[in-house]
Formats: sequence, C-alpha cells, structure tokens
Amino acid sequence: MVEQSEKDNSDGFSPEWLTLREPADHLARSGKLTDQLAVWARTQSPLNIMEMGCGTGSNLRYLCPHLGHQQSWTLLDYDKALLKQIPLSIQRWASDKGIDVHCSNDTITLSSKDFSARVHWQQADLANELDTLPYDTTQLVTASALLDLTSQAWLQQLAGHCIQSQCASLFVLNYDGRISWQPEAQFDAQTADLLNEHQRGDKGFGPAMGPLAGHTLAQLLSHRQQTLVEQSDWQITPEQQDLQRALIDGWLGAATETAPADAEALAQWHRQRQQHITSMESTLTVGHTDILSLPLSHGSTTE
Repeated sequence: MVEQSEKDNSDGFSPEWLTLREPADHLARSGKLTDQLAVWARTQSPLNIMEMGCGTGSNLRYLCPHLGHQQSWTLLDYDKALLKQIPLSIQRWASDKGIDVHCSNDTITLSSKDFSARVHWQQADLANELDTLPYDTTQLVTASALLDLTSQAWLQQLAGHCIQSQCASLFVLNYDGRISWQPEAQFDAQTADLLNEHQRGDKGFGPAMGPLAGHTLAQLLSHRQQTLVEQSDWQITPEQQDLQRALIDGWLGAATETAPADAEALAQWHRQRQQHITSMESTLTVGHTDILSLPLSHGSTTE
C-alpha cells in the first residue's frame, strides 16, 4: 500500500483515507481480470470468499455486483475501528445502488436481482495467524492494496495455502514502484526512490517486499495455478486535489523519515507539488498490478 504513511493514531489506515482513495481504486482495477473471475465464479455454488485486510469493505463493494451468483463473504482485518465502519459503509453503498440490505450484529445480507451475499466480518491478525484461516472452505481469497506491506516468507506461506486448498485468488492494486507526475518537479525521482526504500521496511509482517510483492506472489502462484497479471494504475486527474494532497503529505513524511538529511529538498519538492495541485495542472500515475490465479483443475485459460 504505497500510501502507508497515511495512518491514524491507532497505527491503522484511517476511514477517511480509505474513502478518499476508493474511487481511484475502483476506476484503476482490471476489467479483464474481473470478467474472467466472474466467469469462473459462476461454476461455484455457493461462492465462499475470504478477504484479507478488508478495511471498510471497498473490495466487496466493487466485486459483489460483478461476481453475481450466491456469495458468502468473510472480511478480515486487524483494525477494530475499520471493522466498526463496515455496517454503515456497506448499508450506504447498498442503498445508493438499490440493493436490499439487512444488518444484524456482525452479519449483513445483501440481495438484488443479479446477486445475493451474506457478509460477516471479524478481527484477525494476518501477520501471525495466516495458518489458522479457513482455506478448506473457501473458494476465493482476495485482498486489495495489501501485498506490498508483507514479507517474502508471508507471501510464500499465502501462496502455499491457496495452492494446497485449490483456492482461486484475486489480489488487486499491488503497488509496483512506478510514480509519474505531470508537470514534473525537481526531486520527483528522488522522492519516489526514497518512498520505495521506505516501502521495504517492516510493516508488521517482517521485512516488506514493497514494489516487488505483486511480482513475487504471481511467480509463486504460477508454478501450480493459471495466473494472469494486468496493470491497474491509478490515473489521478487535476480535479482530484484532495487525493493528491493526501498522497504528497504522506510521501513527504515517509521520504523524510528515510532520508532526514534531505528534509529541506523534500520540503521544497512538497511546496512545488502543492503549487501544481492548487493550480489544477497536476496529474499523477501510480503503478499497480492486479493478479488473478485460478486452480488448474477448473480448466481456466491464461490466454
């Protein structure tokens, strides 16, 4: 998650930040992989989905209408504050989309003409409890903007579970290290380099793979499953000023933490970028990839 410095005081990602990024996330995602997953999903009845690092449910809000069918979701996150936001976030989304919704305790039931879904959420320590998760009763494992926080050992463990239990997987919005601004400003490249270095620090899962995480997991899965990788870059427009400002604020903090000696140059970079944003001439591309992996036994194709 490239904007990892956008954290609140509980050392988690703030609901405000997740809300701000959701439109960019949904627009960036690979339609090709979503469509292919939907074709596969129609062969599963019911479709049990486990999401890791669910936040307030953005990935569910994107996938539910695309997957159709009967769905049962288990949403996992370590952050209790984010989990508490899920009922209201999903209910608001369902109301806006004309989807029938019923909420009781820690379960939501969604119903529309195209799909039905039962949604349950719970706290989970993904860094230390990966082996305890219910892969055997899960058909699809998914996560959004999670992998770059994790270590190589964690990714190997995750891939092993998905392969052994014949789970399909969809891991989206994996930051890959590419950042491109227009117009350019002095110190853009150095700031990106420092950010990518910061991404490889320990985020609670061991030494993080950062921009290499998506490629690493895809390689691990491809040995035993049919795996597709597609770009899912953020294309952030001049009108998305709040998102751009949040990003440069977070990136300034991460880069300065990595290279305190460059603090003055980084502050100047931040001022230049602020000026471009305020004048509504700033566009930003942030590189991501989406990864879809399907069990070989289901006869999917990578063509």
